[in-house]
Amino acid sequence: MTDWYYHAPGQGRVGPLSADEMRQRYRDRTIVLDTLAWHEGLREWQPLERLIEELGLTGVQPDMSKPPPPPPPPRPAAGTASHAARASVTVAPPPSKRSGCLIALLVIGVIGVVMVSVLAAIALPAYQDYVKRAKALQARQGGGDGVFDAGRLDRTEALARELVTEAMRESYAASGNQCPDEYAFEKVMVREQRLQGGDDGWFTLDPAQPATGACTYRVQFHGLGAQVKGHAVQYDVTPDGDDVRITCRNLDMPAGAIPSRCGA
Repeated sequence: MTDWYYHAPGQGRVGPLSADEMRQRYRDRTIVLDTLAWHEGLREWQPLERLIEELGLTGVQPDMSKPPPPPPPPRPAAGTASHAARASVTVAPPPSKRSGCLIALLVIGVIGVVMVSVLAAIALPAYQDYVKRAKALQARQGGGDGVFDAGRLDRTEALARELVTEAMRESYAASGNQCPDEYAFEKVMVREQRLQGGDDGWFTLDPAQPATGACTYRVQFHGLGAQVKGHAVQYDVTPDGDDVRITCRNLDMPAGAIPSRCGA
């Protein structure tokens, strides 16, 4: 029988556990798809989402009435649709089974390494770069509005559409058909920095009251001219098999300043 371990924030390594016990903790939301897990034979700790088949989690549904485990490392304040993405933590696997005092000393040493590694992982370069870019965008938002250009608006709207599509594919089914939130968006934005926006402009996404779609977001554009400042469109987002269908409709954008893929 394979002995499984997982990493709990503030608690460290938990285990050994059987595969049945791991599945039960997944049902109880003690562990989630972001939780790091390991068993002897793996080269490094892996998030559960990479071990779904090996653990037999296909078809296992978490009990959404129970609270999730403590959140990952602190997130920055929301300004560009933000809670920071999960840091990818590299944790030394637990030692092989041995006997005597030597194993006790090794376990104590490994636990110390684990805690140091977790704290160090918070400062991952990718996360630092994301925070710098987010602050730069916020600073620019407080400055000039830019000059309106329909092509720049369409390019920025295409980035917003791509971000919603990627986040929907990654988290909707995995979270029990829960609509992606700001944290889900930022996990994608940390990995795909171009989706944070740039010189063409940038955008913010806020959950709105559902209309016809499974998930609904209010989308605003920034740095693209006074015509679009303070105005918004709405995305109604629906899973469509392996695809994601986004219907964009105008809320209060003025005529002549509406993204070409959104209704008038």
